Amino acid sequence: MRITLLLAVHALGLALVEAYAVPFSQTGNASTSFLAPKRQKKRSLGKRDDDPSDYSWVKRWAAVGDSYTAGIGSGKPLGNPILDDPENTNWYCSRYDTAWPMIVNDALGSSVENFQFVGCSGDRTGGIYNQIKALEGDLDLVMLTAGGNDLCLAKLIEKCVLVPSGDSSCDSVIAIAQSNMETILKGNMKQLMAALDEKMNDDGVVIYNGYAQFFNTETEDCQNQPWAYATLWPGNSGLTIERRNTFNDFVVQINNIIRTVVEETSSNSDYKWKIGFSNWDPWVYDGVQGQMCDPDGSGDYPDPEQPDLQFFKPDTSVSDDDVDLKRRWEEYGPLVETRRAALAEVARRNLETELYNSLLFNSADPGAEVKHKLDRRNPSPPGCPGDTDDEIQPPSIGLPDWVGKNFHPNELGHYTIASFALQTLVDTRAAVLDIEAPSCEAQDKFTCWQHNGDGSKAYASGDRLNEDYKDFCDSVTRPTGQSGWSYAKTYHKGTPDETGFLLSIAEGSTNYDKQECLEKMWAVINNCDGNDPENPMNWKFGGEYVHGDYTYQVNPQKDNRHWPVPKEAGGDCKGWYHGYWSSYVMHGYGWASHDFGQKTLMTEAKDCIGGGLSMWRFEYFDEPDDDGNEWKADFNTPIWVRARCFGNNKAQFAAGGFTHGCGGND
Repeated sequence: MRITLLLAVHALGLALVEAYAVPFSQTGNASTSFLAPKRQKKRSLGKRDDDPSDYSWVKRWAAVGDSYTAGIGSGKPLGNPILDDPENTNWYCSRYDTAWPMIVNDALGSSVENFQFVGCSGDRTGGIYNQIKALEGDLDLVMLTAGGNDLCLAKLIEKCVLVPSGDSSCDSVIAIAQSNMETILKGNMKQLMAALDEKMNDDGVVIYNGYAQFFNTETEDCQNQPWAYATLWPGNSGLTIERRNTFNDFVVQINNIIRTVVEETSSNSDYKWKIGFSNWDPWVYDGVQGQMCDPDGSGDYPDPEQPDLQFFKPDTSVSDDDVDLKRRWEEYGPLVETRRAALAEVARRNLETELYNSLLFNSADPGAEVKHKLDRRNPSPPGCPGDTDDEIQPPSIGLPDWVGKNFHPNELGHYTIASFALQTLVDTRAAVLDIEAPSCEAQDKFTCWQHNGDGSKAYASGDRLNEDYKDFCDSVTRPTGQSGWSYAKTYHKGTPDETGFLLSIAEGSTNYDKQECLEKMWAVINNCDGNDPENPMNWKFGGEYVHGDYTYQVNPQKDNRHWPVPKEAGGDCKGWYHGYWSSYVMHGYGWASHDFGQKTLMTEAKDCIGGGLSMWRFEYFDEPDDDGNEWKADFNTPIWVRARCFGNNKAQFAAGGFTHGCGGND
């Protein structure tokens, strides 16, 4: 099945995302509703109220952009290629009824008189520029996604994942994407802002939606899953952690560029409307398990093991057929290696031809060509492999949406985008009204690791943690002017009491409150564990306190400790007389668990014997021994100190421990 599809794809010469769009006409491709007479003069949306969450001011609005706006695959198609009027491009642009613009339009309510939904799958900023130019103006609100296709996203998906043809093909498209990121993307986005200015009412609002990182990068499991619909190159690297990080980094970079363009647009006094950046990315990787390649996912789609997945993806569960195919390749692969190498060489040459024919590389001086294109009034074409026209992406000949929707938001993803867009709309509208944006009251979430169902066996000394959290809150360093940051510090490394402290602040927040840190960390340490008859030594298992945008964590690291937790300190001791000196060997658990014995046992032993302690050695075990001991100490002393220092547990008691006396003959 996969090989058959490969041959069909190569025979037709199809692109992926771009294939969902026909060339954009200057007459527009809008699917509009609630048409109102066109106004001849821009009207100002005066400061009529003090409730930015009231959407009744939105009478005329538009959604423009790429496939993220069109909503490819999300719900049901809005168009029908047989029944629709020829001027209606809903089908050809792959607009769907559960795309975020449709969700937003429902939320805006009955006050909307005119909604222009013109986002088109595959459109780059050049096509989106034409979308904007074709809009009926006098708009109160515009929302958009734009920029991903300028990075040759379709070719990235094709060459690297769905129909891979060797690592060199993938790497070449990655190089073009990075070049476009650094040369044309920001300028193209700013051209969109200039085009919007001609369509916006004074005091109107523009919401620029970002993109979300596709992949979880915790494990290599994803690399061994069958992501490709078809391939003749079984030696492809697959979705390695490195490659997934590359894809994710593109998203981070494009979001940073969008944020910069929004900030520069907002500070442009020539624009009489407001703009906001809606960033839903943190929700996907931090709010829920929304990324592909999540360790908890089964590979199925839909995936009952990962109900919050935000993207469409192929079924990547490993079947018996996949295992058998891999076995057969391992058995017969050497026999066809020559053929495989020949095919790879053909693909490499074809790719070189595509690259040479692309806009940015078919030039004696590609840098000068880029500069020339940037000087033009319209957005610069990205020059993706396979492009032959300077102004438009390749025309579509009908790649099915069930393929093209992969790596796009699914229905849940579109509800996420809509939710963040509406919240950003409220915040931006508040700026228009010159009032403080409303905010939800911070909801506290308190989780104790010992009781959250994971069966954590990592714990640490309460005395230690109640000192450590004070130092942690004192030492927190806030990055200047940075939104969304974290600070972490680990204490007592290499000991049973090793514990990590973490403060994480969500994007949009910058302030650090030391007093709040002290209060929340104390609560995590002391409200999770205590007053437990099964834990009289008050060992601490740690936990998490989420307070609005602020997350406080205490994370003991060692789960290989004495179990169940000791109810009292214990150990054993032996001291032997050697004529001129004595030697001692001591084991213990439940004490001296944070300092390699330096500040506890060694200090108290020296004080008791009056000096002369030598040959000190101390080690923590990887696992408790058969008696539950976590460490061993051995050292030399002057003779005849056992009775007054160790046999009576004097030094042990002073160090916080106990060894039931001390045997031997010293």
